[in-house]
Amino acid sequence: MKAGMIFPGQASQYVGMGKDFYDAFPVARELYREANDKLGFDIAELSFAGDLEELTKTSNAQPAILLHSLVVIAILDASGVSPSIVAGHSLGEFSALVAAGCLRPMDALLIK
Repeated sequence: MKAGMIFPGQASQYVGMGKDFYDAFPVARELYREANDKLGFDIAELSFAGDLEELTKTSNAQPAILLHSLVVIAILDASGVSPSIVAGHSLGEFSALVAAGCLRPMDALLIK
């Protein structure tokens, strides 16, 4: 199945984001573990139960939002859904590049 995908930018973060995917999908847990290792801090804990003020800091919000989008991309891909067109607002451009196959997920996460 093909679909168009649009990815959000900064300011779409919220405490609890991604927890439902983490609990339901092994691929989500793997991506969060890999991201924790690459980033050097527990992005899962910050995203799921952290302080909103801390999550809203650009240095935390951007990887959290991007990782959330990467998880959605992986879940959809595993379900046979791939994009025929992608777009992203601001930070969402990186998610769109991953969805289009132009960037590897963890490479996108480490861009500063």
